[in-house]
Amino acid sequence: MVRVKKCPRNLTAVLAASSRLGCGRDVYGNRQYMCLPNVQKSSLVEFCYGDVMGMQEKGHCLDVSEGDLFVKSCTTFENGCPEEDFKNTDFYKFPACQIIDTIHRCYRSDPTCQGEKMKFRDEVDGNRSLPRDFIIFLIYFGILLLLFIVVLYFLRRKTGKKPAKLVQQSSISNG
Repeated sequence: MVRVKKCPRNLTAVLAASSRLGCGRDVYGNRQYMCLPNVQKSSLVEFCYGDVMGMQEKGHCLDVSEGDLFVKSCTTFENGCPEEDFKNTDFYKFPACQIIDTIHRCYRSDPTCQGEKMKFRDEVDGNRSLPRDFIIFLIYFGILLLLFIVVLYFLRRKTGKKPAKLVQQSSISNG
């Protein structure tokens, strides 16, 4: 079992992690990669589960201890608790079951957890990257605007009109 800072949140990341660890498939062809909190909620661990991947009832999260899986009710969670039965291989679809407070040793979505609630909601809802993406957009927009102004300045300078020279016309009288 390998400690990790966060578990995969989509199938692509799960497949990459499974490949990295060299996880196989069970007798029914299910991937055996899992990433879960340990039962103490002191860390997240990723591992290749050595048994048949099963099903879990709605309203439960999975924990692990020494390779054994344990179910934990999540019906009191503020949000993110599985609302339908699910395959163990689909653990990544329920981030509320992986986002833990390692200091207070609890799920962040558990109302009794003393951890930071707002940050958790952002992570579960997938909105965590929204402010960062908006800031990146503003930076790119600012750079493009600055570039546009510089180009416009040089174009005006190159093609702009120069001050007109005063040409004195003298009238020559034919006399």
